[in-house]
Order: sequence, then C-alpha cells, then structure tokens
Amino acid sequence: MPRHNYGEKPRPWSKLKSRVEALFARGLPLAIHCNVFVQTTKHDVFDEPRHWVQLGHGRNAEIISDFPGPFLRAGPGKPPRSDRGPPLEYWESGYGWDGRRPSEASALMREYLDRPRDRLWQSFEDPWELAAFLRAADRRLGRDALLAWGSHLDSAHRALKVLQARFVPPETSRVRA
Repeated sequence: MPRHNYGEKPRPWSKLKSRVEALFARGLPLAIHCNVFVQTTKHDVFDEPRHWVQLGHGRNAEIISDFPGPFLRAGPGKPPRSDRGPPLEYWESGYGWDGRRPSEASALMREYLDRPRDRLWQSFEDPWELAAFLRAADRRLGRDALLAWGSHLDSAHRALKVLQARFVPPETSRVRA
C-alpha cells in the first residue's frame, strides 16, 4: 500500500515551532503543537497533521485552538462544529491534495514570521483566526496596541485568553489565619 507523504522534503516542525515560540512574550504559558496521525484507507496511507495552541501547563492547560478538527464539516443533520471559520470538506483540504504544499497552519506561521513588524497589523488570509494567537503573544507588539486591538474582538474570540494571560496578573489568594 503506497504511503502519501505531504511534501517531498518536509521541514521539521520543531524548527518552525521554535521560531514561532521565540516571538512569545517572556513568561507567557503558551505553546503551539503539531502531531501527525496516520490514516489508512483501502488504497492509501495518509499523514494527517493536527495543530493546536495550548495555554497553560500540565493539568491546568487548555487547548484554545485546534486545526483542522473543529473546522471539518459536520455530519448530515448535525450543527457546525465551529462558527469561527469556514468548514473544510475533507481533512486534506486544509493540507493540500497534491501533497506539495505545507499545511494552512504552517504556511500562515511562516507568513507571520516573514512579515516585517510594521506590517503585522495588516490582515492575513486567515479565515480560521490562527494569526490572532501569534499577534496576541508577540513580544514585539506593544501592550497598548494589543489591548486596543483586543477591544475590537468579539467576547468569544479565543485570542482574548492569550491577551488576558499576558496582561492580567493572576489573582493571588491569601489564607487568613
């Protein structure tokens, strides 16, 4: 059974991950992950990547973004999995049918990294709002500008969790004797 590998010479995820996470504000408990699941059919074996953004560490960590999971088209008669981006017909539609291009998530991260700082406020071709997490965590962008940007996001936008973790100090509880 032939195995379809997405890309002739795939770049290591660890290199992209380290470049992206190097932009994060110091002390921000945010991480971007990628894992590849192997899907076997009668005729082929496919590598299906999954990207997710995790806020926090250990048991208290929360996955605040998952791609492509919530964006896959729901079954007949079922409600959409997410209203935060267009549904993908198939898993591969977010990763390329021909296997020659990077995933939507990886391509967007590379585009974000390659953009000059003064152009990071311009919109990205990003219907799934993945760039918002990068922008909210980017140490190069100032507090006032980020908070002003965040004030225009709707209250359900997941990037607000990153801004809150970055700029709102955690409450400390004191036990009275």
